[in-house]
Amino acid sequence: MAYTLTSAFLCVLCGEKKEYDVTTGTLRVVEDGGLGSLIGATSGSGAAGAFVRSPDLLRAVRDLLLDELPKELIDPVAPSAARNAAVLTVLRRAIGEQIEAGEGSLRAVPTDEATLLGLYRDSLGWGPAQVYLDDERIQEIKINGTQILVQEDGADFVCVPERFSDPKQVLDRAQVLASQFRVALDAARPQGTLPLPHGTRMHVTIPPCTPHQQALVCIRRGRRYAWELDDILRRGGFNEAIHALLLLFARAKCSFLIAGETGSGKTALLESIVNSWPGTPHVITIEDNTLEIMVRHEAWTRELVQTAYEPTAFGRAAKEALRQTPTIVAPGEIRADEAGAVLTIAVSGHAIISTLHAKSCLAAIQRFADCAAMPGAYVYDGRRDNALEDACDNLEVVIHVEKMAGRRFISEIVLLNGSDPRTANTPLRPRLVPVAQMRVSEQGQIVWDTFVRAEVDTLEWQDGVDRTPKGLNQKLLLLRAAGRVRAAPTTRAAVDEAIQRAHELVLAGQIDAAMHALRRAWADRRDPLLVGAMARTLEAEPQRMASASAASEQHAEVVQRLLDARWWGEARAELDHAQADLVTVAALTPAGRWERMAEQITVGLEHDRDLLARARTARSALQRGTHPQEVLTLLGANTVGSCSPDAGMEALTVRRDALRQLIQMGEGEGGKDALAATEAQIATLHAQGQGQGQQRDVNTKADSR
Repeated sequence: MAYTLTSAFLCVLCGEKKEYDVTTGTLRVVEDGGLGSLIGATSGSGAAGAFVRSPDLLRAVRDLLLDELPKELIDPVAPSAARNAAVLTVLRRAIGEQIEAGEGSLRAVPTDEATLLGLYRDSLGWGPAQVYLDDERIQEIKINGTQILVQEDGADFVCVPERFSDPKQVLDRAQVLASQFRVALDAARPQGTLPLPHGTRMHVTIPPCTPHQQALVCIRRGRRYAWELDDILRRGGFNEAIHALLLLFARAKCSFLIAGETGSGKTALLESIVNSWPGTPHVITIEDNTLEIMVRHEAWTRELVQTAYEPTAFGRAAKEALRQTPTIVAPGEIRADEAGAVLTIAVSGHAIISTLHAKSCLAAIQRFADCAAMPGAYVYDGRRDNALEDACDNLEVVIHVEKMAGRRFISEIVLLNGSDPRTANTPLRPRLVPVAQMRVSEQGQIVWDTFVRAEVDTLEWQDGVDRTPKGLNQKLLLLRAAGRVRAAPTTRAAVDEAIQRAHELVLAGQIDAAMHALRRAWADRRDPLLVGAMARTLEAEPQRMASASAASEQHAEVVQRLLDARWWGEARAELDHAQADLVTVAALTPAGRWERMAEQITVGLEHDRDLLARARTARSALQRGTHPQEVLTLLGANTVGSCSPDAGMEALTVRRDALRQLIQMGEGEGGKDALAATEAQIATLHAQGQGQGQQRDVNTKADSR
């Protein structure tokens, strides 16, 4: 005989109805309450499996993680290692607190890693899609109802076997995430883009735009670091010849317009060009809703606008950029009348790099002019011909990008060379100069035909006819005049190029120009070969060499005094200041002195870090009431003689306080002698610190003179 027994405990935690067979003494599940369809969690064995299937438990876990996790870890494609570590920490702490309190829905949950990460996956995580979201090779994921499609880097979308068991699981997750990032997502506003961290693009569509209780979620992974042109070259986005051309255009401070369809790599190329810009430009990026562009340059102003709430915000930000005298303005994407303000920036002489949707380079420049002349546009409202004419005169490079089978690549590059005027029979048309064109070879490979090549700081046309537009030619002439070209695609090649150029300039008697070329290369790469080349250049003028050697020796003496006093941080700062100038480095004799001082600083700083760590641990223990003898043991041997006065002072004051407590307790044989010796060391360091502070003031004044 068998009868049904519903355990109140099991009902609260997992909602299961179980049947007890008295003949066998076993329980079996006869009804799961529909939890599998509600939650989508896989059935487990034992207690852990029951817990994972409980909607109340998953709701509690989700709410706890939403409260405790940083927002950057709620991003569906947040780095899994950091996120998992945080999830385990939060859940284990909560479980421990509930066990201690004797109440709470988590107190009976196992604390092993698999169970807890499973709870994350089935609550706040994205269930069966999470394994793909955690895979760095997956660039984009689409969830359509219950179906999951993924695109691996270099491949097309494929439908994977994993599925959600109920489309409501996807809808609920999307709405929870939207609420966390304060994006309205409801029947009145059924579509939205979530401004997630890490440059992640997540677009969500819900009913009534989709069938009942279904959602379409598109998640595109952002880049983890700022790309340069080298990164796209390695991924096959273009060849070496195009790479050299783009570097030359960037060095010439050209303005770029990049066109292509959604997901073709427009923003990645924009970012790569910005990060390949020479020198230390002031970059202003303007993005709508999602922060995706990453810039390596230190002088970077990052502006985020929300056109969903303020339709004119993008154009307003572009107009405000004019007042900040930037080097480059990079509006993430041109969609409408903001193009008028962007074009005004280019006309004012600033470089702009932007993107828009278009099917070719010709269509791109025409659409840009259309947007710039839209009603309400800044300056060009209703003046389409003026917008097109100014765009063709002030933008230099137009690039079209495509994607095929998951691969993103440049399909076309043209230069703008003004425009052909309107006639009675023809409209105003841009003049395009082809630079490169993609084609598919007979073997099915993507290859590029280039009609011009970059030669140092000039363009060499394949047919010998110079087609360089007048505006670009002027920029190349200015580039040559400034002597700021690094045509080589890598800093190592640039070093070789600079050394060869300096040698030729020395032979021509142009010592200043040779030194300038070497210094420019040194700013990009501190290569020992440049030190030798600069020394040889200085030797060509003995008087200049003598003057440089004297100045270099003064720098070295200042560093050495700081080393002798064990002021490691100050010595590092002074050494860095000296080594910023290649002449100072090259003029010091004998060779190797800078390197020996750098090594001494490294060792000293390591001693400081070790002693400070021990001193802070000992101080914390002393404040917690640890026996002072144990504190002295934590502090270790007295090694202040090899550390900076600051680090030594911190360690000695902890030792002094521990010895005082030990003496007050009547313990510690010889404690008074040790205390007296410690206080004497403190007094000595204090006096040295005052004297060294005065000496550092003297050094500073000497440097300023």
